[in-house]
Amino acid sequence: MTKILRQYKITLERVDSNSSTTVSDPDNLGLRTKLGGKPDWIQADEAPACPSCRQKMSFVGQIDSIEHESKHNLHSISAISPEQEYMFGDVGMIYVFFCFECGETKSVYQFY
Repeated sequence: MTKILRQYKITLERVDSNSSTTVSDPDNLGLRTKLGGKPDWIQADEAPACPSCRQKMSFVGQIDSIEHESKHNLHSISAISPEQEYMFGDVGMIYVFFCFECGETKSVYQFY
């Protein structure tokens, strides 16, 4: 059954190319959603190849488990609450890739 998740408005802020949007820190869990740059892999690099042209696909963004229960997370929802919808496995992340040549898309899912 398809689940319709609650909506969140996302505010975008351009980041200098020499800066990082995230820091490897347990306090950042649930706060690592971003567009562009390089993936913040939880596990090993799994950047996919395009199924059409076989070239490495471009990283578009990553979606974190934004409702992770944490005192640092404004969208925190208790892990034992049925209200927590945006928890992908064990504080996982969905990575989105696009081939600008072929228009193909792929996603990769990783968790702790």
